[in-house]
Amino acid sequence: MQIQAAQTKDVPQIVDLIKVILEEMELPALHELSNSKLTQLFEKTFASPEYQGELANLIVAKDHDEVLGVMFGYVGKHEQQLFDVFNRYYEELQIPKTVVIFSDAEADKDEWYLNSLCVAETHRGKGIGTQLLNYLPTIGKQVHTHKIGLLVDFENPEAAKLYQRVGFKNERVQVVAGHHYYHLKKQV
Repeated sequence: MQIQAAQTKDVPQIVDLIKVILEEMELPALHELSNSKLTQLFEKTFASPEYQGELANLIVAKDHDEVLGVMFGYVGKHEQQLFDVFNRYYEELQIPKTVVIFSDAEADKDEWYLNSLCVAETHRGKGIGTQLLNYLPTIGKQVHTHKIGLLVDFENPEAAKLYQRVGFKNERVQVVAGHHYYHLKKQV
């Protein structure tokens, strides 16, 4: 298994994993889009130069061509620009502007924000999530920050344990899209 920057060819597998997280978030807008439109929206977004390294980092755990897990994040000061990139595909895909998937700020401006971490269900419990998290110092060096932040849902204590096991500390409670999260931080 290798931990590496995602390639464009990995995007369909990445989107399948990200959709697992979106379902857990219970975003109302997801009921307004077909699965096909949602997939197209995320595939176009994650294949864009901004999401492929210009403003964000898509990191995968791979075994040959199979994506076993994904980690997506960015420096907080780029969050609005990334929202804008995401939203620019609405018109192309004929998605009404009234469908709002992301609008609440999640990241602190001075942190590298771990937006998403997901391991394929068939590969959970094998240490892949921990290996992805152990890659965070490398990202911190690349983007010149020592602060890593993330949100973990109140209703996901197993994820919270994983993050705490690798050194994250609870900083505050944050509400995003009506859900309560712990905002955790780690120095790298």
